[in-house]
Amino acid sequence: MTTTPAAALLDELAAAGPLTLHRGPVRPLAARALQGVLDPADPYTVIAAARRLADGPLEQALADVTARRLLHEPTGRRIPLQELPSRTTIGLAQAHRLDSGQADALAFALRATFAWPGIVGTPDAPFAFKAELPEGYTPFATPAQIAASQALAGPDGLNTRYMISQMKGGMSCDCGASCPLGCAYCYRREGATADGYYGNWEPKGFLTAEEVIDRLLAHPWFTPHVTPLGLHMSTSEAFLPVLWSRTWGMLQLLDRLGLTNRVSCITKFTLSDEQIGQLESLTNIDLDIQVCYAAMPDAIEPPNRKRRLDFLRRVLTSDRLNVLAYYRPIAEGINTTDAHLRHVWETYRDAGARTVVLGGLKFGDDHVHSFMAYGLPLPTGSFTPGKKLLTAATEARIMAMFDEVYADVPPELRPAVLKRSSCGRSIERGSHIPDYNGHHDLPTTNCRLRCPAAQHQVCAATTTRLPDEETARHLLERLGRPDAPFDITPSTVVVHADLSQFERTFLRQNLLHPVHTPAQAAALLAGRLG
Repeated sequence: MTTTPAAALLDELAAAGPLTLHRGPVRPLAARALQGVLDPADPYTVIAAARRLADGPLEQALADVTARRLLHEPTGRRIPLQELPSRTTIGLAQAHRLDSGQADALAFALRATFAWPGIVGTPDAPFAFKAELPEGYTPFATPAQIAASQALAGPDGLNTRYMISQMKGGMSCDCGASCPLGCAYCYRREGATADGYYGNWEPKGFLTAEEVIDRLLAHPWFTPHVTPLGLHMSTSEAFLPVLWSRTWGMLQLLDRLGLTNRVSCITKFTLSDEQIGQLESLTNIDLDIQVCYAAMPDAIEPPNRKRRLDFLRRVLTSDRLNVLAYYRPIAEGINTTDAHLRHVWETYRDAGARTVVLGGLKFGDDHVHSFMAYGLPLPTGSFTPGKKLLTAATEARIMAMFDEVYADVPPELRPAVLKRSSCGRSIERGSHIPDYNGHHDLPTTNCRLRCPAAQHQVCAATTTRLPDEETARHLLERLGRPDAPFDITPSTVVVHADLSQFERTFLRQNLLHPVHTPAQAAALLAGRLG
C-alpha cells in the first residue's frame, strides 16, 4: 500500500503526542495533514483523522461530531462555518467540559473540515493571505492589481472593470450588466436616456461562470465561508432566462468548492419548479432568495405581479432555501396609501412570509426627467443622492397597518420586520451570528421594528466576544494597510487610517463587529451621550 504524504504526516504527528491540534507552532502542520485527507463530500474523514491527534474529552467531543453528524442539518445541508460556534462548538465544549485550549483545538479541527480555495485562508489562519498557494493554481491577477481596480469603482462600489465588487450588502459577482425588466426607478442604467425603461436593455458584456468565480477566488477581500455574496446584486436580475445558466453555473461552482458563504439572489422574476429543485439540491452554499414586492404600479414596475407572488408562495414552502420578502421599494406618495399598505401586508400574510425587509427609494434628477417624459407620477419627499428615502411617518404607518393585518396572529408567529438586508438574512437563518454589517451600533435607528429577541441577544454579545488582534491585523494586510494602528473596544474597532466606506464594510463583515474611523467613533459616542 502506498502511503500518501498526508497520511505519513498524520502518523508523524500522532506519534508526537496529543497536543497537535492545540494552538502553537505545530498547528500549521496539523492543518496541512487534515486538509490532505479532506473529502468535500464527506468531511467526517477529517474528524476521524483529528481524533488520532487528540485524547480525553477532546477526542470524545470529536467522536460526538461524527456519531451525531453535527456538521450537517437533517436535510443533508452543510452547516455553514460561521454558524458552527452557536450550533455545535459551544454546546460540545460545555457537554464535554473542555477547557479553553481544548475548545480552541475543537474549533480548529472543525474548520479543517472545510475547503479553503483561493488566495485567502487556511484552517489555522482563516483570515490571512496564504503563505503558499496550491500547486497549479494561478490567480487571475495580483492582490495589488485587484485592489487598484476596486479603488476605481463607482460611488456604490460597483466595479465594472473587474465584475467582482465590494458593496454594502456583500461582494457582488456579476456575469454581465443591464436588465430588460424596465423598472422606471432603476438606478443601474446605461447613459442618461430613458430608452431602456420599457424593455430595450439586454444584459451584455458577459463573463462565463468559471471566469467570475476565478476572479472571486483571486480577490484579496474574499474570505472563504465568511464574505457574504450576491449574484448580480446591483447589475441585473439573476433569474432572467438569458442569465439563468450563468447564475446556476456560479452556484454549482461555489457549491462544488465546498464553500458555505451566504449567497443572495434578489429578484422580481420567477423560476420554474425544476429550477427551484436545482437550487434545493445545493448542499454547501448558504443560499437565500429575496423576492421583491411592494405593490408598485405596473407602469413603474412592469414585472408580472401574480407570477412573482406565486413564486414567493412556492419558495416559502421549501425547507432548503432561506426566503426573505423584500417590501421594496417604498416610494412616498406612490405606493404608500392605506390601500397599498394593507394589500402588501395581506399578501405577505397569505404567502406565509417569515422575514420582511423594508426599504425606501433612491431617486435622482435623471429619474425626475425620465418619469416626467413618460408621464409617470413623481414620488414625494426630499431625496439625498445615493440614499434611500423612507420617512419616519411612513414607516410608522406601515407598522401600524402591520399590527392591524396581523391583529389575530400571536406575536411569536408574526414575521420579523427589519430595516436592513443583513439583519433579515441573519434572522432568516436562525440568529446564529450578529448582523454582519454591524448595524447594532445604532440600535435606536436600525433595531426598532420587529427584530426577534434572540437576534438582539446575539448582536449584544459582540460587546463581550471581541475580535482578536491577529485577525484584525490579517484583514488590514489584505487592504494593503499592514501598519495601520487600531483599537478594539466593546462598541467598535477604531482604525486610525483613511478608510473608504467599502474598506470599512470589508472589515465589518469579517470581524462581525462595528468598525469606524476615529471621527466616526467620536460622533457615535457623542450621539449616544446625547
